[in-house]
Amino acid sequence: MTKEEFLANGELDFTVSKQKMYKEASNLTDYDETPFYTTVNDTTGEALGPVRGRYTVLQNDELLNTILDKLAPGSYELDESRCGAFGGGKKIFFFIKLNKLLSIGADQADVYLYALSSHDGSQRLVYGISTRMHSCDNMFGILMSNKDNNYVVKHTKRIQDQDSSFMNEMIDRNTNGLVSLFNIMRNNEATPEVIESFLNIVGAIEGKKRVATILKDKRKELQESIDSEMLDKGPTYYGLFNGLTHYLTHKHKEYTNWSPDYEMLIGNSNDFSKKGLSLIVADMSANGINLN
Repeated sequence: MTKEEFLANGELDFTVSKQKMYKEASNLTDYDETPFYTTVNDTTGEALGPVRGRYTVLQNDELLNTILDKLAPGSYELDESRCGAFGGGKKIFFFIKLNKLLSIGADQADVYLYALSSHDGSQRLVYGISTRMHSCDNMFGILMSNKDNNYVVKHTKRIQDQDSSFMNEMIDRNTNGLVSLFNIMRNNEATPEVIESFLNIVGAIEGKKRVATILKDKRKELQESIDSEMLDKGPTYYGLFNGLTHYLTHKHKEYTNWSPDYEMLIGNSNDFSKKGLSLIVADMSANGINLN
């Protein structure tokens, strides 16, 4: 697959321009210049969002070329990668399939480099790592809120000028750290207290405004996901966490208009997978489990 075909498949084959914003003058017939600009989807003509003068438009093909140029040759599979846009191009994402396989016990997981950006000024360019388990197709995005686990670039800077070494260093650091943590989780049995804490997350996931019967049903679905994964992977923290990611990947997504890819990275699925992992780390620490 060519890069042009890849972008077209994800409907990212459009350019964006930055245009000056004007306001109606006091005489109601003329327009006065403002200090603001707006970005515009050049294909549809749709205004995407107001931005400052220092804002630099990073075209979709420029971002893709930069990502691939900074990866080692032969280290990715474009045919197995994905990209997409939301809001008419306001937000965009790339999932680049890496030729890297994680092993956690008998489990194996594919690794994706993701890039999230926007054309409306709402999202800095962020790189990170996402995994997809072979056995259950569960997805999990490395914590975006942790500055050690991702790379953030403002739209006032040229990503093309950034040091190319950061990409491979980030990939190695994140994947090695994730395998280490998951192996600790795999070798330690989850406590009843942390399992109950996971089940209590469901109210926040599905929204407190949902009627009690629906929340009860969703708690049951989460329990079923946890039971299934803990039966398959053992009654461990690792099995518990996979129960949550199974629920978020395969069951919760029916209540959102976003794709599961995007939801698991910046939507509330991402928030709750991070919350779940934090609960596990805290519980292991409280029970004297060495996390190093």
